[in-house]
Amino acid sequence: MKKLRAMLRKIYMLFAGEHERSDYVVQYVKYYWARLFGKKSYVRQSWNGTQKSNSKDVAVFVHFDPNGIIHDFVLHYLVELAKAGRRIVFVTNSPKFPKSERKKLDGLVSSILWRRNKGYDFGAYADGIKSLGDLNQLDSLLICNDSVYGPVFGLKELFKKMPAEQADIWALTDSWDTRYHLQSYFLLFHKNAIRHQFFTKRWQNYVHVHSKSWVIRKHEIGLSMEARKAGLRTRSLYRYRDQLARFIKKVGNASILEDKSLSPAHRNVLTQIFEHAENSAPLNASHFFWDQLLLSGYPFIKREVLQGNPMGLPSLYKWQQLLEEISDYDTELINDHLEEIMRGRFI
Repeated sequence: MKKLRAMLRKIYMLFAGEHERSDYVVQYVKYYWARLFGKKSYVRQSWNGTQKSNSKDVAVFVHFDPNGIIHDFVLHYLVELAKAGRRIVFVTNSPKFPKSERKKLDGLVSSILWRRNKGYDFGAYADGIKSLGDLNQLDSLLICNDSVYGPVFGLKELFKKMPAEQADIWALTDSWDTRYHLQSYFLLFHKNAIRHQFFTKRWQNYVHVHSKSWVIRKHEIGLSMEARKAGLRTRSLYRYRDQLARFIKKVGNASILEDKSLSPAHRNVLTQIFEHAENSAPLNASHFFWDQLLLSGYPFIKREVLQGNPMGLPSLYKWQQLLEEISDYDTELINDHLEEIMRGRFI
């Protein structure tokens, strides 16, 4: 019976499972299946945009919405990218993409790609990059997506903090989960990286494996590993170790956990942070230190934090007050989206 259950589980994981990173057999079966029977591109349809830009600094922006809606918070992000001098390739993985939604992009993007959601964000990044043609003509390339709210600060100054002289590939945040890597929701490649064979090999020969575990291991984590192996310099602007050190300095030692004025939820989160620090175990900085990051000039809030609060962070309801104190960002862009998608929970 145990053998039968194990076999049934393997079959399930092969065709439906996406959540177990350690199930390498399933991942490689899906990889070879994609190599044999997959397509080089999953773009269903494309359109020329009307953005008036010949910039050699490009952004490939990836979008997803179950109904194909381009929400106002996304439009704000695109406007800020354009203000920062980016020529924008808009790629959507949405199952629907009505003409009325495409019209919202008038004047904002240089091209629009509607694709099947194969390979998640990295599959969309790959199709968007392939659509650019000769990459040697570019000065820089940004890949980014709509998994964040913002930017709450202008991006032009942000890009100045990510110069080619200091690194070939920049991210906003990094992670030590599984293995050290740059987080891929905002990755900036400078000339030295774009023209390296590592870059061409990774994107032009991209295999669209529809496995979240594969994408995390081979692309989210693997990209940083391959880049360093190729001799490229990688760096994040808001490093995890710096954020952790800043937090510990701010709150002092673990004696704060004895403070009876703290709510149980607050004490629980602080305990997690101190335990991880003691054990040198990684935390997700964009979740645990969301407010500290904003106060440091970080321009986003991860959507997952506000929509699901998976870490059970206390006082998250103060996000709007904080944003209104430190920036001119229209917080109603976030509220409008949350009101449309949230069910049964108040932030």
